[in-house]
Amino acid sequence: AHHGRVVHDHEPQGPALALDATRQGGQVLLVGVQGEPRSLDLRTMVLREVNVATTMAHVCDVDLPASLNILATTDLVSTALDRVIPLDGLVTDGLLAMSEGRAKGKIVVNPRQ
Repeated sequence: AHHGRVVHDHEPQGPALALDATRQGGQVLLVGVQGEPRSLDLRTMVLREVNVATTMAHVCDVDLPASLNILATTDLVSTALDRVIPLDGLVTDGLLAMSEGRAKGKIVVNPRQ
């Protein structure tokens, strides 16, 4: 079983969702710079002994295969993905869902759908 999450997400709730989804004693790696400051529940992080590491960048030949392996061998997608929508649903099912707080995770737009 995997003990942590890798977050390369600029959604406001991304880091907090990753921390909530990480098991006790697990680790979260925050990759990249958030657009603005984010609030995190430090008390819960300490009580659950979740370790947080940060980095500004990734090394594609090292990090990409490891990330793809995590996606292929865990249920991370079902935890992080809210929905896959067609391009013509971008405004109603994508942008409005995010702005109204109806998005519970990533919304992926598939232009071929």
